[in-house]
Amino acid sequence: MIHIANSNARPGARIAAFALALLLSHSALQAHAATRATQSIEDPTGRAMLSFYDALASTQRGEWVTRIVHYGDSHVAADILTGALRHSLQSCFGDAGAGFVLAGQPWQWYSRAGVVSRASAGWQPDGLTQASLAADGRLGLAGVSLSTRNAGESISVTSEGRYFDVYVLKQPEGGAIDIWLDTVEWKRNFSLRSRAVEADYIEIVAPDDSIHTIEIRTTSPGRTRIFGIAIEGERAGVVYDALGINGARASRPMLWDWNLLSNNLERRDPDLIVVAYGSNEVTDPDLDLEEYTASFAALLERFHEAAPRASILVIGPPDRAVRVGRRWKTASRMSALVDAQRRATLKVGAAFYDLFNAMGGSGSAERWATLSQPLAQADRVHLTSAGYRLVADWINSELMRGYLKTTSDRPAPKGRQ
Repeated sequence: MIHIANSNARPGARIAAFALALLLSHSALQAHAATRATQSIEDPTGRAMLSFYDALASTQRGEWVTRIVHYGDSHVAADILTGALRHSLQSCFGDAGAGFVLAGQPWQWYSRAGVVSRASAGWQPDGLTQASLAADGRLGLAGVSLSTRNAGESISVTSEGRYFDVYVLKQPEGGAIDIWLDTVEWKRNFSLRSRAVEADYIEIVAPDDSIHTIEIRTTSPGRTRIFGIAIEGERAGVVYDALGINGARASRPMLWDWNLLSNNLERRDPDLIVVAYGSNEVTDPDLDLEEYTASFAALLERFHEAAPRASILVIGPPDRAVRVGRRWKTASRMSALVDAQRRATLKVGAAFYDLFNAMGGSGSAERWATLSQPLAQADRVHLTSAGYRLVADWINSELMRGYLKTTSDRPAPKGRQ
């Protein structure tokens, strides 16, 4: 994807002040959350986050777009936690665009701030059910896609930006599409037919960095699959991709087609990959924690192989309570699952943030749900908007702390091609 950073965009003057504001905010919100242990990002090697911090340093100088992709379950899919993280980082380092958004609306409540997505009725979501996940795993960057075999179907995305990169699948019996930019035809009858299954990209450069509409129209019957659209502006800053799927477990990405996913990740070129699972599998009756540790490490290694330049940060799950009689108690294997994730993460040289411990450990979901202004929802699984924003504040505080500590004299990374 074309990358043009505005050399005049220099948000560095805001860094120290914003970091201080985060730390002060952290202290105030800590009191609101009742008890909370101080929780740092764990990185025994001291190297796991350096690529990300180097990218932020270059962004601070106005030379780079720092890209973050965040995988996870419903805590990520809602884009409240990730939206707050996005807002804080972009307020500090600059807003480089909406980032990668899914095509259309793969589920009814899917939305991203500042982005309007629409799709005609003939599209089907892929990757949300076990059946569609097992069908071929060809789901692209986010593990979710929209597909159709019909001519005359359309998808549109309206957002501020200048560079719009459409991620598509080429395959046998593929159809064809037209691409329109603001009602002007950009690409006519772009063929999605290929002998092999492969990822492809259609890059659209708008005349200016403002609000534009990209529309995709199928022009002939055939297999058409759209993975999503990456949206960026013509300026340095941060983009934050929220790639969560409701109900997802850490085992889900292992079922995706990694040839396609690796190709998409190479194209996206992230500086940080965030991995956040655990809330769903912790109550699975057949959960084998030794197998889980090994498979979790294997997942992180796959991400590293696909994006070797990127830092990897694992965020452990928040506390989850289950009803036992008339009382709510933390899921019996929550602490053990968090420890399994930590061991797998540190084994492969990634960084780990223990959200379970940050919340206060066992019993914290129940405490958060029964505050006068609740921070956890009544299901004791999900947080309220205030709870997610509190967690985002904690994570941002630790990211800023690590950034300010490690980047003062580090060289800038090589420029993207």
